Amino acid sequence: MFDRVREFLRYHVESPILGWLVRRDPGMPDVERVAIWPLPGGAIRSGDIVYSGGVGEDLLLERAVADRFEANVWAFDPTPRSIAYVERTGFVGPRRGFLPVGLWNADTTLRFHAPTDPGHVSHSVMSELGGATHFDAPCRSIPSVMRELGHDRIDVLKLNIEGAEHVVLEAMLEAGIQPRVLLISWEGDRALAKARAWTARLRGLGYGVAGRFGWAIAYVKASALHAP
Repeated sequence: MFDRVREFLRYHVESPILGWLVRRDPGMPDVERVAIWPLPGGAIRSGDIVYSGGVGEDLLLERAVADRFEANVWAFDPTPRSIAYVERTGFVGPRRGFLPVGLWNADTTLRFHAPTDPGHVSHSVMSELGGATHFDAPCRSIPSVMRELGHDRIDVLKLNIEGAEHVVLEAMLEAGIQPRVLLISWEGDRALAKARAWTARLRGLGYGVAGRFGWAIAYVKASALHAP
């Protein structure tokens, strides 16, 4: 019962509050909705390198970015059910890759806790979001993945990683990596506070808010909008 009440409050109370606190910035490209994501198509270019943390059982955004914009998309998810979904749907192909690992701030092995609703697929390394069962899986830092894949930059980063998004963002920024586009789904018990604080911090780094759907926010580096 408590979990259902918390979910109701999160989506029907806190989400509108987030929309009131985090407004779209002027001069940002228009967005369209793809699944749960606000997609700023005008900021994504052919040949972009896109990292997508967290697949679940939904690759609509990743397919759209790879196929429509001819970007190079790498998706990451260590969840067994997600790995099976990627294999079953034949996602891997031209401009589309997949690694069965989680994203974190270091190369390590972490415990992923099952969702409280067994019908949901996404597991979390944040124990407060999980149920009774778990699995252990390898996790990688973004710089480590970039070295393995031979990338000297990331143009777009999507994070839908069940409450660990701030950990990955912190480590990435400390490494001096600033993608042109950030697509972040804010999760966890303090999602509202995280979203507000991180939006202010990202604005200080030159990112504007291009759009929001629910808890997913699109941030775009303003200085890169008109760069060749």
